[in-house]
Amino acid sequence: MPEFTLTLREVREEATDTRTFAFDSEPRVVARPGQYLLVSLDAPGDPRRGSRSLSIASAPSDPGLLLTTRVRTASPFKRALDGLAVGDRIRAKGPLGRFYLPEGDAPAVLIAGGIGVTPFRAMVRASIDAGRRSPVSLITSDRTPDSIVFREEFDAWSVAHPWFTVTRTVTRPAESGAPWTGPVGRIDERRIGPALRAGAVLVAGPPSFADGMQALLASAGIPGDRVQIERFQGY
Repeated sequence: MPEFTLTLREVREEATDTRTFAFDSEPRVVARPGQYLLVSLDAPGDPRRGSRSLSIASAPSDPGLLLTTRVRTASPFKRALDGLAVGDRIRAKGPLGRFYLPEGDAPAVLIAGGIGVTPFRAMVRASIDAGRRSPVSLITSDRTPDSIVFREEFDAWSVAHPWFTVTRTVTRPAESGAPWTGPVGRIDERRIGPALRAGAVLVAGPPSFADGMQALLASAGIPGDRVQIERFQGY
């Protein structure tokens, strides 16, 4: 498995307690959208010795390698990651994984729970770069309005590219002071209409979310061979 050095070039606040870490890689790493890296950090007190899987949010056309994650937990790994300064270097392996948006003209649906939206940012950006015209529907579920990741970017892309649409729902809007006039509650059968007509359905999020979506899609009669699941483990 290839191993390389990542040098931190920038940190961006994407949403509440959510940051994008932009790295330069040596040698330059080009990942297929949907893949992830195995990142190693010096994280004192970490029983897993500071190595975790992080999905890549960047497409090949983006400057640098983008890793986006929640940082609200107090785990040793998260503290070490959030404590990095510009110019710091870490080690990584990869890219890994086979969670891909299929090629071709068939409509696709991307269903994300929270930070599970990360690989979909890479997929949509790459689809724009490739001149895609077939429909891609992004359906997301977040806890609060201020925890929605890549909100402005996805909204701008949906305006500029009519084949790309975004549907959002928030489960606990009252926990945030941010305004919300959109749907409230979990993704249910009312929200997955586009998936019934899609050639591919990709689901990413925490295990409980992914399992729930897998069951929902199966109950709607969507064949399992049209569904890909990526479970984000907590760390």
